[in-house]
Amino acid sequence: MKAVLTDRRSVEAAVGVLQERLADGDPADLDLRSRCETDLKDLRAAYRAHPSAFTKETIESLRELAELLREPG
Repeated sequence: MKAVLTDRRSVEAAVGVLQERLADGDPADLDLRSRCETDLKDLRAAYRAHPSAFTKETIESLRELAELLREPG
């Protein structure tokens, strides 16, 4: 990811990309899951740095994505 996530538009775009990647990929693909975990970690760091860039909806989407990644592939 490594994009600068300091505003709502960039955060929403990053969450959308992550959602698409998971929806289009193979849940058993360990490389995909690892990349998505890294992106999720980056989004968590962005939230800590710029919480105002995250809406309730994007936070809920991130929680759902985290749950999906916790499920076995």
